[in-house]
Amino acid sequence: MVPIKYSSSSMSIFYNGSFLGSAHILAGSHPPKSCQLLKLPARLHLSSPAASRLVSDVAKRELVLDAAVDIGGTAKVLWWDHRFNVHVDSHFVVDPVFLDVIHQQNKAKLQLFSS
Repeated sequence: MVPIKYSSSSMSIFYNGSFLGSAHILAGSHPPKSCQLLKLPARLHLSSPAASRLVSDVAKRELVLDAAVDIGGTAKVLWWDHRFNVHVDSHFVVDPVFLDVIHQQNKAKLQLFSS
């Protein structure tokens, strides 16, 4: 495992196929072998088409959300920095009452660039 530095980005969040909001990711870095969890405050805006389904999902206590993000940065291998881009698609089910994540599935695609 290697240290990485990454640029700021924005995660798009979707509910019922409609854009719900975004979460800003600040630029940062992680040391080798890091498994630090990033907590992202989100700003959400429910559109009227999605609002009609929200009441029934809250009653079922299962809110299905999707999110996507692209992050670019560099990974240091020995003395050289290697640029990378990673795209992550997430699908998760949240309890809207307690905001617990019931189920989560992530798919990531990594591109490495040689210098």
